[in-house]
Amino acid sequence: TLWLGDGLLTNPDFPGWSGAMEPFVELAWLAGRFPSARVGLSAAVLPLRDVAWAVKQAATLDQVTEGRFVLVVAPGFWAREFAWRGVPFEERGARFAEAVTALCAGFAGEPFEGRWHCFPAEGRLAPEALTAGGPPLWLAGAGATMSRALALGLPFQASRATPEQLAPLARRWRDGGGGLLGVRVRVSVADRPPTGHAVDWQALTGPAEFLAEQLAAYRELGVADVSLIPGQDDASSLATVEALVEEVVPALAPTGQRRV
Repeated sequence: TLWLGDGLLTNPDFPGWSGAMEPFVELAWLAGRFPSARVGLSAAVLPLRDVAWAVKQAATLDQVTEGRFVLVVAPGFWAREFAWRGVPFEERGARFAEAVTALCAGFAGEPFEGRWHCFPAEGRLAPEALTAGGPPLWLAGAGATMSRALALGLPFQASRATPEQLAPLARRWRDGGGGLLGVRVRVSVADRPPTGHAVDWQALTGPAEFLAEQLAAYRELGVADVSLIPGQDDASSLATVEALVEEVVPALAPTGQRRV
């Protein structure tokens, strides 16, 4: 799966990142460039988006990819983006909950009326998705979002967690009867594993053997889908992708049931 993230503004915490391109547009290009690949957005910050347009964009991608698009949505993390859009950050949970319900109604062609969103009964959003009920919808975020995913019977994608950090959440997910569990994590190939606390955004750093061990540990936790963000810049990204393709993935192949 080829994943892209969602971001509105430049981020001073990451000077090498000037701000994401519009992901629905870029995913359409990727789907055309690599027609056999599944593409995904992880994760659309739903409280900052017009849900009607999100339904239209996602249904369009579902059509043009012939069902190879996955939509992951999240309540959001960066307070400055909410302030810039004039959306109260403290309302993001409630806005997200309503937006998820509205999103599902839009995919189903059903009317919806809430505090922030309204789809009148007259008329239906176009186009309809190729996939009945809309493209696969996953939730991403922290514990509260995972609880919402359990309640709705939707897949959940954790982020920036090592296998050790993910273990308690994975147990809670299994105990709650959760289905597909995914994780999105930044990885970087290096001469040796870190000896101190890893940087939050660089959860897995080390040689190929270490990365293979950590990815295998996700499998043992029941993680079915791993989204990897390679490196921090062009050079480290290229080195990490080469190590993943040439060493890490082959090491996992005999028992690998996971998507990367």
